[in-house]
Amino acid sequence: MNGRKFRWIQRAQEMYHFHLSLLMASPTMLLDVTPTAKINLKTNLQYETCEYISETSFVFWTKLFQLMQEYDTDFPKTVGTSHGIKKLNRFNNITVYDHNRVVLRSIDGHSDCQRDFINASFIDGYKRRQKYIATQGPLPKTVVDFWRMVWQERSQTIVMLANLVEANSVKCHKYWPETGTLSFGPFNVTITGQQILADYTTREFSVQLAESSEPALSVTQFHFTAWPDHGVPDYATSLLAFHKKVKKHHKEAMGPITVHCSAGVGRTGTLITIDCVLEQLQGEKVVDIAGVIIHLRTQRMKMVQSLDQYVFIHDAILEVITCGDTQIDAGDYIQKLRKYKSSPNAHPNEFDNQFNVLEKLSPTPMEVSQKVGLNNPSKNRNDRYLPGDQWRVVLRGDKVDYIHAVFVNGYKQQRAFIIAQSPMESTARDFWKMVHDRKCGVIVMLCDLVEDGEETCYQYWSKTGVAQFGEYTVDLLEEKAVKGFLLRKITVYNIKTADAHQVVQLHMVNWSPDGSCSNLTTITCVIREMTDIQMKTGNQSIVVHCSDTVGRSGMFCAIVTTIERCKTEGVVDVFQVVKALRVQKPGAVLTVAQYRLLFEAVLVYLESFDTYSNFVRK
Repeated sequence: MNGRKFRWIQRAQEMYHFHLSLLMASPTMLLDVTPTAKINLKTNLQYETCEYISETSFVFWTKLFQLMQEYDTDFPKTVGTSHGIKKLNRFNNITVYDHNRVVLRSIDGHSDCQRDFINASFIDGYKRRQKYIATQGPLPKTVVDFWRMVWQERSQTIVMLANLVEANSVKCHKYWPETGTLSFGPFNVTITGQQILADYTTREFSVQLAESSEPALSVTQFHFTAWPDHGVPDYATSLLAFHKKVKKHHKEAMGPITVHCSAGVGRTGTLITIDCVLEQLQGEKVVDIAGVIIHLRTQRMKMVQSLDQYVFIHDAILEVITCGDTQIDAGDYIQKLRKYKSSPNAHPNEFDNQFNVLEKLSPTPMEVSQKVGLNNPSKNRNDRYLPGDQWRVVLRGDKVDYIHAVFVNGYKQQRAFIIAQSPMESTARDFWKMVHDRKCGVIVMLCDLVEDGEETCYQYWSKTGVAQFGEYTVDLLEEKAVKGFLLRKITVYNIKTADAHQVVQLHMVNWSPDGSCSNLTTITCVIREMTDIQMKTGNQSIVVHCSDTVGRSGMFCAIVTTIERCKTEGVVDVFQVVKALRVQKPGAVLTVAQYRLLFEAVLVYLESFDTYSNFVRK
């Protein structure tokens, strides 16, 4: 795990050590011990007693996971391993148990719908039997079987946890049309809607069996696209938001939820475990992750396949316990905001409470690898908030490819923003190369050239005429004042390639270095102008810069992302937006005062939004 530190509550560590000691003393007690070794959270006040598990405790996780591996069940799987059927398994070592496999019914008149086998298993939920179907990603020769299963079991929710291709390896055959209708055997699948977001995509399908009088089946696919090619996500935030979306959509009256990745055991087992444990937490106020996984493995082999996945589940449950539900319906926003502001008897208010949790759970800049930035000190104003190596922007074609800039995801797209250091004289050329090569349509400048008597930003454009920075010329075409900010239209031209690119700079002039803003309406005006330009210029990454890369820049990106989600879903969750932002830009939104201003800015935007009244409860 490369020295990664895992957060967990103190009580969890104590109870799992107890669990482990019992297992080591008498391994045959495994199933009997599980209920008594649950982590009881009923008396953990606010569940806030969090601490890092030291690196030496990693041995504990390894031993417990190894014990679970030893007691992996081995039920009969004669059908899945029989001659002629084995070829229908994506992996030779992963098939179904006989006792709970999905048995397909044949369809008369269709030769490709006669066999009864598919590599898919019914899986019990916490409250409901056969709540899920765990299956492998379809192969070209099993895609008809996949839709036959969906149709037969009336499965109206599909959860996909792999991309079609990862690390140059095919993980799943594409089983849906990009547009219009595709036929898979006797099934006509029509895509009726699609919404692409930064971390996941939802697709709506209408499925019809040819020559059948039965009505079409409406199916929604939730496709999580942010799982890395190797390992697990660094943080559980995005997967938990995805899970919440699936849970909100799926109704009890619907058929089983079909869940698949590639093999249908690793990521599939991880998400199903999280779902079961969260229901257990809600119902009993206890957590028994090991017990849930052991039970899942009686229904499908190798569920939760790796130690990484096992620890990730703990991280996810910790996040839910610690963070709570911070989502607000837009219609309740004004009332909630008023409640957040109240602090009777001088107790911390909700802003303080949420920000304190963020500070505990967010990675610090020093916890993120910054080797490239540290090796290029001349390109940094200071080394306090260097870009993490994983997310940094690379200058294409340069021998030294470093620039103090980092990609940040938005609500609807990955790499929606580039948070950059304000240029120095020595880095202005690099800044323009980044803008030119990435075809950025908007630069949002949130600082002045000089603040508190010190240079904050080198003037990287010319007031009149043309300025040159290395192989780039920069021509100011227009400058005008617009509702509290300056709008500059600029053409940047690469002399070597004779390639010109136009960009608009939106320069906000009334946002103080400490994050306070004399007129929040200005922020909303900048966002509206930026949105209009993005629609016309291709939606490339928006460059945002201020004095320190974390204060005003972090706030701006958080406000935009929060508003985008509210306009789409009708909910506001500033806490989760900032938490996700800090994964890619540790330190973003520096103070509780800045955090509080995010809520105020979102309110100003919503009140100016024509359809906000539709959200408000009458």
